[in-house]
Amino acid sequence: MEISKIRSTFAFERRWRWGEIGLLSIAAIVGALLFSFSGPAVSLMVILTCIGLIVVVACFVNIQVGFYTVISLGFMVGCLDRAFLGRIPFISIILLLSYFLVCLLFAKRMNRPKDLSWIPWHPLLWFYLLTRAYTIVEVFNPNMDSYLGWFSWFWQKMAYIFFFLMACYIFQKKESIVFFFKFIIGAIFITALYGCIQQWYGLSSFDFRWVHSDPHILGLYSLPGGGLRKFSLFSDPANFGTFMAGGAVAILVFIIRGTLGKRDTFLLVGFLAVVILGMSYSGTRTANIMLFAGLGLYVLMTLYQRKTQLLAALTLLAFLFIKYAPIYSNVTINRFRSSFHGSDDPSMNTRLVHREMMQPYMHKHPFGGGINTAGAPGEKYNPHHFLAGFPPDGAYFGIALQEGWIGLALNCIFFFSILFYCVHYFYKCRNLEIKTYYIVMAAMLFALFLGAYAQFTVSSVPQSFVFIPFLAIITKLHTFDDVVISKKNSKIYNQ
Repeated sequence: MEISKIRSTFAFERRWRWGEIGLLSIAAIVGALLFSFSGPAVSLMVILTCIGLIVVVACFVNIQVGFYTVISLGFMVGCLDRAFLGRIPFISIILLLSYFLVCLLFAKRMNRPKDLSWIPWHPLLWFYLLTRAYTIVEVFNPNMDSYLGWFSWFWQKMAYIFFFLMACYIFQKKESIVFFFKFIIGAIFITALYGCIQQWYGLSSFDFRWVHSDPHILGLYSLPGGGLRKFSLFSDPANFGTFMAGGAVAILVFIIRGTLGKRDTFLLVGFLAVVILGMSYSGTRTANIMLFAGLGLYVLMTLYQRKTQLLAALTLLAFLFIKYAPIYSNVTINRFRSSFHGSDDPSMNTRLVHREMMQPYMHKHPFGGGINTAGAPGEKYNPHHFLAGFPPDGAYFGIALQEGWIGLALNCIFFFSILFYCVHYFYKCRNLEIKTYYIVMAAMLFALFLGAYAQFTVSSVPQSFVFIPFLAIITKLHTFDDVVISKKNSKIYNQ
């Protein structure tokens, strides 16, 4: 989808123009009055409501507006929660919007109900549905005390399935996939830039108020040696840092592959610097390992190329310099170095103790303790459960506790299948641009899957709203590969 189409969707046409201008004008006037009498929160809510009404109307004209609105709100949900002190369930609003969009999609296609050619009946789709079917079976888990926690989980996963269908419908042309990557890279850059602004100029008033409202949060976000871990628009520093690591891997692969023009390449170099800075300001040690892991997979897949060998050498030199250079007063560099302390890291030792302590429970419960029984959700929905309040400390550990080792095995096989098809299509496809998108997704997803050992790098928001479209792209992008191998373009195949 081109930007001009988005612009036209918001329909500054003759039949819509004055209605949109009038609604925005009323929102601005009412918002100014409310700001004077009720404060910024109420006025902002009125303005967002009016903008939301325009977006809903635009969705009827072009469903892609709603698709990218969901992704945009996913990037901003943490910031919005802090601004409104958690009084408005923005996650629920996003999920409801996904339900609304898929209903709108099928309503528009009622005249062609049997035409489902836009749905890729790919093995990944069936495997994805299998993992969701296992979640449905978990409702019969006798270890759960409450079905409300299961339903809260289930309706969110159903929204993701609908979001996948919406992505499949939108990505029927290669141009739509290209635009999606541009949109995500732009969103990652803006998120990283705001994190850098937090580091350079301090937190906004509502962010500062939220961090200092709870001594526990303040303690978690404080860095040894002074300063705070930055979280940008996201819900927490770990979520921000790990996603920036995945974004940095994707941008760096785009730069190395050289499929873009010189202007776009120079632009991405600037983006990369900001994203890596944002990642480092988050103070998330897992993110540092993820960055090198994603690059490591790229190096393994393209080691036959001279520029990859050069990248590997430069990356190794940069790592050795940062790790061993006589710089000891920089908090960010010291935090980076602590990522590679291994058994000397107290945080990692705590995770290992938790895993060892819960191994007997996991062995005795192949189906787990039940959905939303561990951690904070467990305290909310199943307060008397054995796992309630116990910190999962990572996505895989959380799956093993709540869905059992059977659920863990299903998810691990599913993640492996995703990487398998990315690698498979990278070597199978002939078109250089398509090959680039596949290796970008392979490197980025490998970094996110590895980070899930210690963090929630796939199931969190907004990662879910990037991971789900990636699934749709993996299943559909190879169908646009139309380059015929010949002596002239054999070089394209080998890159």
